[in-house]
Amino acid sequence: MVLVHGLGNSLEIWDRVVPRLAQSFRVIAFDLPGFGGASRPDAAYDGPFFAAQILALLDALAIERTTLIGNSLGASTILHLSAIAPNRIERAVLAAPGGIGRKTNLLMRAAAVPLIGGWLVRPTPTNNRATLKLALHDPAQITPDLVAAFNHYASLPHSERAFVRSLQTGITLSGSRDSSHVRAIAASFPAPALILWGQQDRVFPVEYAAEAAKLIPDAQLKLINACGHYPQWEQPRAFLTAVEEFMR
Repeated sequence: MVLVHGLGNSLEIWDRVVPRLAQSFRVIAFDLPGFGGASRPDAAYDGPFFAAQILALLDALAIERTTLIGNSLGASTILHLSAIAPNRIERAVLAAPGGIGRKTNLLMRAAAVPLIGGWLVRPTPTNNRATLKLALHDPAQITPDLVAAFNHYASLPHSERAFVRSLQTGITLSGSRDSSHVRAIAASFPAPALILWGQQDRVFPVEYAAEAAKLIPDAQLKLINACGHYPQWEQPRAFLTAVEEFMR
């Protein structure tokens, strides 16, 4: 299993599910370029860029086919990967993928405000806490360790460029930029997929969960209650149960 995190996250966002998954599978969690401990190149930070990074990882580790699990940006990146390397995907778990529909939270759209959008959404400690409050349904899940990880990685050189550019390549003032393209890719997805969505997700509306399940030819759908945008963090037991049932 290869785990692909979302915007502003790092491999630590999987900490609550990796130990149990690793009892049955070889599990690889990694940081996408621009985030976590990875390098921060001067790059496009769009869907094709991130998909190319997953493909390069699979090539470097000599992994021909794998189960991919992604959350948010990570899930939509798996969709983009399917367009360039469909034969590499055995199965996929897609937790709240971006781009299934146009609607996004207004705070995310602030990145598209002319001239000052990048300044408004830059990953400062204040903005990082606002991001976590938006993403998590239960404020108690905003732990000191999670906040510390967000702030540490955001403080590294060129983190602001990576974060802002990732948002601006995917979001306009009216919502997701490339929704029609993402939907077209989803409609041709080459492998069985499990769609997971928190019922209290405030980043991408839960109504898009059913849309994703309809678009992807071989898809199952599981909604997780009392859960926002990071089900693997906020409801790890429900997340693991859904993934394990899907894999069986």
